[in-house]
Formats: sequence, C-alpha cells, structure tokens
Amino acid sequence: MERAARLPASARAAARTARWLRLRKTWSTPVFYALVIAGGLVMFVPLAWVLLTSLKMPEEVTRIPITWLPDRAFHFTNYVELFKVQPFARYFYNSMVVSILSLLSSSALACLAAYAFAKIEFRFKEFFFVLILGVFMVPLEAVVLPTYLMVTKVGWVNTYVGLALPNLFTAFGVYLLRQFMEGIPDDYIDAARVDGASELRILWKIMVPLITPALASFVIIKFMWSWNDFLWPVIVGQQQQMFTVTVGLVNFAGVYYTNWTMITTATVFSMLPMILIFIFLQRYLVQGLVLSGIKG
Repeated sequence: MERAARLPASARAAARTARWLRLRKTWSTPVFYALVIAGGLVMFVPLAWVLLTSLKMPEEVTRIPITWLPDRAFHFTNYVELFKVQPFARYFYNSMVVSILSLLSSSALACLAAYAFAKIEFRFKEFFFVLILGVFMVPLEAVVLPTYLMVTKVGWVNTYVGLALPNLFTAFGVYLLRQFMEGIPDDYIDAARVDGASELRILWKIMVPLITPALASFVIIKFMWSWNDFLWPVIVGQQQQMFTVTVGLVNFAGVYYTNWTMITTATVFSMLPMILIFIFLQRYLVQGLVLSGIKG
C-alpha cells in the first residue's frame, strides 16, 4: 500500500485502467459469445420449424397444441411427392436459368461501369454516377407497367429474357464495386498501361482478382434477389411451363385448403441453391471483412 501511494497519480490511474480492462475482458467475452449463440438460435428456429414441418403429414401441421416432431416417423416421401403434385423440377430449372442469366449480365455490366467510374476520367462522371444511384432508388413497382408494355411489344412474354429483364443490370452492383475499386492504388493500373495492356485486360487481370471479396458479396445478394423475385415473374411468366419457384409455391395454396406440408417441402428445396452458393463464397466474404478492417 505504501509503495502504491508513492506512485505518481498518472501511474495509479493507468493501473486502475489496466485492472478495469482485465475485468471487462473477463466478463465481456462470455457475454459476447452468449449473445451470439442466442442470436444464432433465434435465426435457426424458423428454419428448423420449416424443415421439420416438411417431414410431417398434413394433419400434423395444423394440430393444436403444436408439435415439433412427427408422431411416428419422418416422411421423406414428401420430397418425392413434391415433384408429382406440381412440375416443381421445371419451376426450379426456370429459376436457375433466370437467376444465372441475371447474375452473369449484371456482374459483367457492373464491373465495366464500376471500373469506368472509379479509374477512368471523363466529362460529367459524377453526374452520371449520381444518375445511376437515382435509378437504384426507383422501385420496380414504379416502372413495372412501362416495362411490361415494352416486353409485350417485343414479344418477350413467357421467355427467359423477359423474366430476367429487370435484373440484367443493377445500380447496386455499380455502387458496391466502384467503392471497392477506388481503394485500389492507381499505380497498378499505370504500370499495366505502360506495359501496353488494354483497359479490358487491366479490368480482367488486375481489378477483378483484387475485388473478389466485393464481387462475391454482390453475387450472393444478386442471386438471392433474382431467386426470390415474385412480382415480375408472376406478371411475365403467364404459362405454367415458365413459372419460377416463387410463383410455383403459390400453387400449393388454394381457396379452401392450403397444403402446408408441400409448401414447406418446396421451401426447403428452394433454399438449397442459396445455401450452397453462400457456402462456396463464404471464404471470400471473410476475406472482404478482414480487408475492410485493415483499410479502416
């Protein structure tokens, strides 16, 4: 005590701060992990309910009180019955074609536009960039009628191009990739230009590998948007053979009866592509978070 009293006031304050930080670290770490686990459970409960409901009989779904598990056994035959009740394989194929077409087109256009706005100087660049952001703020519902009239005029109703048309370009991708490209030093581009590389070669060989984390984030978000889109496919896909997964799910709901077992089974099956693409691109997302922390 006498030794501590002889220390300067600043040293005593630093010691108290160090003790407080050690104490805070001792109790904050378990609390942090407890909150993360609780949040994970809250997010997992609806998914678990949908998965378990897809393995029940129809009469077990609407039973009161609610039961989580089936009475006797898990009915995996529901997944076989799904493709017999509705042409769900066709719906799944249509969604894959439309989502991949939208993803490839929007990714290519977003990379080209983002590179131009980030690394090429031209007149009215900021004006055009703000104009693109303004397009991003306009919802699809505001332009669905003129877009539908245009699609009808050119004969794209009940076609994959017509289904994917609103998602072939997205201003969100331009904004996201442009912000990431601006953080890349211009020295790389200047050196490539000195070596005689074209702008497209610079974009493909230098910029795209460096923006892989941002591009992976955009791919996940864009695929999810295209896969879950309902309003436009239900308007343009007027024939059953052109229905997407989201439109096909509505067919299981009737006026007097809703087959919740088939709805949950189709929902579980329709989630598989998004889960797989997230698992495949997860390491790029982690890399992007690490790079963001370093840049900050």
